[in-house]
Amino acid sequence: MVPFSEKQNLKTMVKAYVQGLDEEGLEMLADGETELAVESIYEGLLACVEDELYLKEFLPFGATYRVAGELGVRRRRDSVPIEKVMREHILLRDVFWDFRRARAGREHDFPTEKRVCQCMNSLLEATVRAYQTREPTVDVLDPLRDNATGVFNSLYFMTRLEEEVKRSERYLRDVTVVLLHINSQFEPESADESELMRAVARVLRRNSRASDILARIENGKFAILVPETRAQDAVFAAERLRMQVMEYLSGLGDLYAEVDIEIGTGSYPEQGEDGEVVFQEAIESLMREEHGS
Repeated sequence: MVPFSEKQNLKTMVKAYVQGLDEEGLEMLADGETELAVESIYEGLLACVEDELYLKEFLPFGATYRVAGELGVRRRRDSVPIEKVMREHILLRDVFWDFRRARAGREHDFPTEKRVCQCMNSLLEATVRAYQTREPTVDVLDPLRDNATGVFNSLYFMTRLEEEVKRSERYLRDVTVVLLHINSQFEPESADESELMRAVARVLRRNSRASDILARIENGKFAILVPETRAQDAVFAAERLRMQVMEYLSGLGDLYAEVDIEIGTGSYPEQGEDGEVVFQEAIESLMREEHGS
């Protein structure tokens, strides 16, 4: 949830953006959806200033990247020339930087400026790709990705699990499944729950190895496929991830104070000889933790 002070900043920037548009651009905002998209983009920029992990939302598969891509599609369908959309992006950048420079007591911070520039470039990339293809982006609409968080979905995860178990069998290696159940007071699929899932995904993506496969397999549950890792080592890694997620959430405010995380693991070949058995063992391990046994 965006703090009150940032909501005020958001309104200020969107108002300045509207004032900078020409008459045709003002008509663009009349549908309400475009104004919400601009507000969401500015909200993401503000969040990225304070939180470097939020950069993930501006990369392909991220929530803000998707918003920019969908906005680009609407502009393309309205037959708006790409040159005009480029000018709108320049205006978006100018309004944001003018706002940053106007804030009293704000010291020059090169790492933050570099991060925000990456965000701006990603927004432009998403829009350009919307004009180059018939969809917002090929990546965003990937059927193997979770819509809310951009990480892989259960279909992809289970397919890769079977492949990794077979590979581990051939080369006499270990492979482990780690499950994380995120318990919260939020309604499933609500805006608050989706934002929580995105926050968790940001931490997990940041702290997982390049060889690990991260997926959101259902509401409130993430799975990580950890190749060449024994069960006990995976338990230590999962505990570290749990602490990292909880620490990150605690820094986001009281909204996430009641969030809890349980973990479960299943490993080949220690606890099963095929992917389905290993995954079931991870589920049962998770259930044992949830019931305190």
